[in-house]
Amino acid sequence: MANILLLKYLHITLALTSISFFVLRFLGRQAEAQFARISWVRVAPHLIDSLLLLSGISLAVLYRISPLQTHWLLFKLILILGYIVAGSRAMKAEDARSRVFFGVLALGLVGGVVLMAVAKY
Repeated sequence: MANILLLKYLHITLALTSISFFVLRFLGRQAEAQFARISWVRVAPHLIDSLLLLSGISLAVLYRISPLQTHWLLFKLILILGYIVAGSRAMKAEDARSRVFFGVLALGLVGGVVLMAVAKY
């Protein structure tokens, strides 16, 4: 049970790190800051998100829950896919208006992910 608890806290920490990194990169992209172009700043989110996905899958396996049987988990996965698409569009958009639209959309979707994780409707 202690291992599951450690994995759960790792998952939460990775989620918060991932969201924080997105916000930091998004703001850096908006301000055209130099740090947003550094290679490790562009690569680190992929590593963090891969570990986040792995920890989430591990938790689902350990708790024996399936997105096909647990509707909140299925909805959470759909929101995560939307977040990935919107976040990617926000980072790649050339004009500021599109960047802001997709950035805010991504943050709204990830807010829904957090809500689903906490409330488990």
